[in-house]
Amino acid sequence: MSISVEALLRRISRFMPLCSLLFVAACGDKVDDQPLIPYAPVNLSINITNQAYTALRYDNGAVTLPVKGPAGDGGVKGVIVVRQSAGTYLAFERNCPYRPYDACALVSLDRNSRLFMRDSCCNSQFDLRGQVTGGPAPRPLKQYSTSLQGTLLNITN
Repeated sequence: MSISVEALLRRISRFMPLCSLLFVAACGDKVDDQPLIPYAPVNLSINITNQAYTALRYDNGAVTLPVKGPAGDGGVKGVIVVRQSAGTYLAFERNCPYRPYDACALVSLDRNSRLFMRDSCCNSQFDLRGQVTGGPAPRPLKQYSTSLQGTLLNITN
């Protein structure tokens, strides 16, 4: 069966609107429109028995570590460490994922309740697992790896 080029083009042209729609739908995701948090080295080591980290002695306790300090390098805007349970710790970038290049895009533990984290600039809220619970943030907080060896907690990316 032979088909002319013209007939082939007519058949293909019938599928073009559908292909265009699928392409636009795949590329128009709002999350992908937001810039990612820039890479910065994270190499922190803290002794969880140190008096500065007493909040890490109980579940859902959290501490904030600076970008540069005695513990090491802490990401773009610092790191929040949360104790989930004895032996399980989570570490998150303090740079908010909503407009991360804004100077004020800084996540902190809520001062009053200490039950969630919030960016005071855009009012995005995150639970203590780093998941978005409110506000315009398009994705969870950037999470770093943690490993506990005795009383030494290592945080890396």
